Amino acid sequence: MSYQDEFKKVLLSSPHAICGRHGLTDEFLNHIQQLLKRYKTIKIKVLKSIATKSNIANFADQIAKATNCFVIDIRGNMIIFSVYEMKKKKKN
Repeated sequence: MSYQDEFKKVLLSSPHAICGRHGLTDEFLNHIQQLLKRYKTIKIKVLKSIATKSNIANFADQIAKATNCFVIDIRGNMIIFSVYEMKKKKKN
């Protein structure tokens, strides 16, 4: 399965983890690392109570730095991470 196919599969699935009111704790980051080892590409939902449009990107960057992974996509309150760096194809 190619990385693009894996991305599409994760995009259409339910989230692997939900970041709630406690925010980014060490337990949550350890859980994310375990999920990345198992699935390689994961989807995280950030609840509205702690998320605004301006800080969702900050959440994504903090998680990516703490877990040594790449932010693939941010759509609304959903963030997709991967162990592999994927580049989007340009449409002609």
